[in-house]
Amino acid sequence: MPVKTKAASASRTRSLREGKVRKEFWLNPSLLQRAQKDLGAATEREAVEMALSLVTFPRELRNGVRALRKLKLARID
Repeated sequence: MPVKTKAASASRTRSLREGKVRKEFWLNPSLLQRAQKDLGAATEREAVEMALSLVTFPRELRNGVRALRKLKLARID
């Protein structure tokens, strides 16, 4: 069985945090718990990240639709 080392653990933690920023918020605990349950998130942090992704998704979708409209498509049959 592999032995976990401090260096390996630190490296894994660093890779999970890469590209992220630390923030501190005061959130309504019942709202956070409800969001976590509704989103099926394992942790509160995951619930917040999923909720933020849901907020930005419609814009990303619109940008994708605009890009597809510019494509020239031809029938293949």
